[in-house]
Amino acid sequence: MAKENLWKFVIILSIASYAIGLKCYTCSCTEDDSDASCADNVESLGTSAITDCDKKYCTITRVDYKDPKGKLQSINRNCVDKLNQPDGITEDESYRSYSRSCKQDLCNNGTGKGSSSSRGSSLGDKSTIYAPGIGSSSSKLLQTSIFLILITILTLLTIQ
Repeated sequence: MAKENLWKFVIILSIASYAIGLKCYTCSCTEDDSDASCADNVESLGTSAITDCDKKYCTITRVDYKDPKGKLQSINRNCVDKLNQPDGITEDESYRSYSRSCKQDLCNNGTGKGSSSSRGSSLGDKSTIYAPGIGSSSSKLLQTSIFLILITILTLLTIQ
């Protein structure tokens, strides 16, 4: 009976640990907003701009005017399952749009012009390299480690 309850506990714990998702900044602002913290200093917004997402990517979409050069038109920080467009820069006659995505907790910080994280390189727009993978989120590593430890303990208890 105790072993059966232990198995149930491990299964529930493993499901719960994988249900914890990615943390992303989620906010937006336009040139008309009096508070431009979402664009200039998203970290200053604290927990009000942080969302526990059940999606795959944190994103930044930034649109600047071409004239005057570099003036912000809008910025949107979000979390999504599917990317609408790949990371990069697109331009038309009036606007320059930046699209950035990442898979680590709170990685969609920064201006949106360079790489998606201030923890990365400071080489500007040319530093963005897209390499698919699982990312390096420490919370996912911790969840996996706890899960493996519990499975090991459960296996040892079953053998006895």
